[in-house]
Amino acid sequence: MKLEQAISRRDFLKLSGYVAGAAMLPAVKPAASLEKQANPIGKKLGRVCVGEYRSWVDVKSEPNMNAPAVMRAWRDDVFEIKQEVVANVLDFNRYNQRWYETPNGFIYAPFVQPVKHIENAPLSSLPLDQDGKPGLWVEITQPVVNMELTKSPSNASSWIRDSQGLAKLYYSQVFWAFDVRQANGRTEYLLGEKYGALPDYYWVDAAACRPVTAEEVSPIHPDVGDKHILVNLQTQTLSCFEGSHEVYYCDVSTGYLKEGKWLTPPETSPVWRKAISIHMSAGGVSQYDSPGIAWTTLYHSDGAAIHAVYWHNNFGIALSHGCVNCLPNDAKWIWRWTNPVVGYYPGELTVTNANNSTYVQVIES
Repeated sequence: MKLEQAISRRDFLKLSGYVAGAAMLPAVKPAASLEKQANPIGKKLGRVCVGEYRSWVDVKSEPNMNAPAVMRAWRDDVFEIKQEVVANVLDFNRYNQRWYETPNGFIYAPFVQPVKHIENAPLSSLPLDQDGKPGLWVEITQPVVNMELTKSPSNASSWIRDSQGLAKLYYSQVFWAFDVRQANGRTEYLLGEKYGALPDYYWVDAAACRPVTAEEVSPIHPDVGDKHILVNLQTQTLSCFEGSHEVYYCDVSTGYLKEGKWLTPPETSPVWRKAISIHMSAGGVSQYDSPGIAWTTLYHSDGAAIHAVYWHNNFGIALSHGCVNCLPNDAKWIWRWTNPVVGYYPGELTVTNANNSTYVQVIES
């Protein structure tokens, strides 16, 4: 078993021994976040993605956990990533030995979402969907994006209610845009979620939203019938096969071991639902309440799915509640490759007969 496999997603996000609350401030100065400045367009950036709102992680003088802290980086701070390096002292308590070098020091890479700042040309009007209503899928292409909620936060989803007024949208999330306005000296889109969410709507700067094209959701190798996915819980990897030929491979984060059982069940199941984006929640914020989850491929009756994540970068470690977490580009490729094929409109498909669906096999070793 890999190290750290008993860490849940909630535990990882909240406190991993190096993520601290605002009440536990160390004697180090805050880092100068790019979010408070102008993000360099197109450069490789990183957003601190772990911890609760108003929590922080240490920026170290060297790439190892025992190095002195030179400053702290708050949740949602954004930094330029100079390069990815390997820890200069092997950490036997962690599987991932990756660190990001920033202009301020070194940050443990699993705490940081790799992002970019990309400006998009706003549309003055939206295309019409299959019902003749305006709308299109958009991807967030900036590290942290403010939003203006159209109703009281007290009536909104848990992720908004419990954000202490700090709810944001994040790089790689996907939403449905269905209105345009001119406000605050800029063009804004009205965003929402079509599947799995309360009717929460928010105005967002259109420059932060990249229209997802129909080509991006087109199927990969749709005529190949003998497709299957293999998820290995022991190695925390996913492989896509066409017959006996492996055509894709990536590291993932599955459900962890709890009381001797994997939260991602070891069995074989067909894909039964796919969505370009979906809202996932369970037990309110006490477990998770996550909007804009892109490229979701559901394969198990209990809701287990393969999908993109934006709240950690710790792939190769089991830490989810049961889903198979992927980098956005990995989840997108898998979504396009698996059967059944799903069109841009409506961007979701639930099948009643899985005879033509790709099967997902989850094994323990």
